[in-house]
Amino acid sequence: MDLSLGTYLALIVLAAAGGAALPLLGRWSQRQLHLFVAFGAGVFLGAIFFHLLPESLAQGDDRSAQFSILAGFLLVLVVDRVAVPRGEAGAESPGERSDMGRHRAIGFTAMVGLSLHSFTAGVALGLGHTNPQISLVIFLAIISHKAVAAFSLATVFKLSNQALRRSLVLLALFAASTPLGALMALPLVPSLSQWQPAVPLALATGTFMYVATVNLLPEAFHQPYRRAGTFAALGLGILMMAVISRFGG
Repeated sequence: MDLSLGTYLALIVLAAAGGAALPLLGRWSQRQLHLFVAFGAGVFLGAIFFHLLPESLAQGDDRSAQFSILAGFLLVLVVDRVAVPRGEAGAESPGERSDMGRHRAIGFTAMVGLSLHSFTAGVALGLGHTNPQISLVIFLAIISHKAVAAFSLATVFKLSNQALRRSLVLLALFAASTPLGALMALPLVPSLSQWQPAVPLALATGTFMYVATVNLLPEAFHQPYRRAGTFAALGLGILMMAVISRFGG
């Protein structure tokens, strides 16, 4: 592993730690935490449509990219709705305990989806590290939303009243997923005469789509009041990614 890749991975882990610190260490109301979720969903939607999706389609042929996006979406769907039993959350009594159970289910699925996203993005970074220009582009794509992904995960953990130690362990696993993907990809580099960064990037795009649309957006808007403020927080996240895309290249 060369110095530039090691530096990139260290910065990505630091970004995740910084993003998780704010919701975990502060004292926030339920309303504020839901606004955080809406903001995170906006950032994810902006990342998808302003960066990940165009980059995936530009890096390879359309068919492989489209298939990989769908595969990433379906992979998290299978984990969320088929592989993992959801009866415990559904068995909660109405009220606060029911909300807590729903938040824990959402937090687990978001954790799986975002970790898969981070892992596949790490694979792309590892495969591209021999080309400084490509590796820089992939690094900027990862770090531009890594902190917000950790921020959103930590927010959902806070909503579900997860123990701080458990939240920190889960967030550490999430932060490690990108370096793990990059390190596992390194042995493949010498054997590849021409690699397709579109595939891991497109897989990551599909996982982001699921987390944003199935997990975060319904959670942000599930309360029947003050939805204008929630939509404003969503729009702010989208706007931030639009600005980054416009001026960050």
